[in-house]
Amino acid sequence: MADPGSGGGVRDRMIAAAADLIGRDGVAAASIGKVLTASRAPRGSIYHHFPQGRTELMTAGVRHAGSVMKRRIVDADGGARPSDRIREIGDFWRRLLVATDFEFGCPVLAGGLAHTTDPEVAAEAGAILEDWQLGIADKLVDDGVDPARAGSLSALVLSAVEGAVGLCQALRSTEPLDRVVDELGRVCDAAAEG
Repeated sequence: MADPGSGGGVRDRMIAAAADLIGRDGVAAASIGKVLTASRAPRGSIYHHFPQGRTELMTAGVRHAGSVMKRRIVDADGGARPSDRIREIGDFWRRLLVATDFEFGCPVLAGGLAHTTDPEVAAEAGAILEDWQLGIADKLVDDGVDPARAGSLSALVLSAVEGAVGLCQALRSTEPLDRVVDELGRVCDAAAEG
């Protein structure tokens, strides 16, 4: 993800900072003050750029993270087999986890878990996760997986990778992700070969 304090306009920096904070600490902990500090934005800019306040900003942060991560997770085009694409997804997460010392998780999943405190953010995150799942299913079908099975396999891929990222954070190791990527690759390749 981009450095929230560099480049872009104030609004873009605020959105990137919100996405980063959500990925590190969750939606509830991503306060306006923290976003302003991380983005180096003046205090008055919040309501200028986000008239509906914190909810609009957090939703924009989740949407931004969803767009950036979709290019890595759904649009990954790592090779001829599903395992190549899954390996590319794993490489993306491994680099991000190591670069942030295992502090950064998925902002979209974190947004989806905020349904009690931030229901609008959670609804946006849920729609993004559904879109990712459909996108992964489409890629699996393109790779030769039976369309009747692609939906359940895409749910497995997304759930396993997101869960592995959480385990990596908890254990401060990429081993869970490496194992999940290897196993998913075998399962999806076998499904594509049919």
